[in-house]
Formats: sequence, C-alpha cells, structure tokens
Amino acid sequence: MDFMQQARHLVGHNIRVITVHGTFTGTLLSVGSDFLIMRVRIAGRLRRILIRLALIIALFRLLGPISSGYERSHTSSADDDVLEQYLMDEDD
Repeated sequence: MDFMQQARHLVGHNIRVITVHGTFTGTLLSVGSDFLIMRVRIAGRLRRILIRLALIIALFRLLGPISSGYERSHTSSADDDVLEQYLMDEDD
C-alpha cells in the first residue's frame, strides 16, 4: 500500500502531520492527488488547512482525545511566517 492509499484510510481520523515548516494536529478531511486537507485549531479557531504532499515529512494516526493545533518547526526562523500558506478558511 502506498502513501496515498494509507492517507486515504485515515480520512475522518485524528492525525499529526509533520512538515518542513512545523507540525499540525487535527482531523484529516480529504486527500487529493498532491495535497491533503485538515481541520486544525489555530489561535482558538477551527481552520481548514491545505498541505502539499511534497512538504510532508511524516503522518501519524493519533489514538484517544487530542488537542489540535500548529507547532512551528524548530528550524524555522521566528520572522518566517509560513503558516499563511497553509490556511484555507475558517471552519467556525
């Protein structure tokens, strides 16, 4: 089973995605041909984000209750605001 097939089996589940820019924790909503869409809580608001598969380092299914959110990569500079490239819209 390849990455895309495995990712599609996780739709609707709580996952953690580690990207080159940071870590996202939330619910996987869909998987496209070269991206995935998640629901993540950022600054107290539910947001939908789009993550290009080329930016993903690892993807994990989480078990049990989770707190969703975004955690900046330790290698990113403080003034490098990369989060905006992931945001789609508000989900509230």
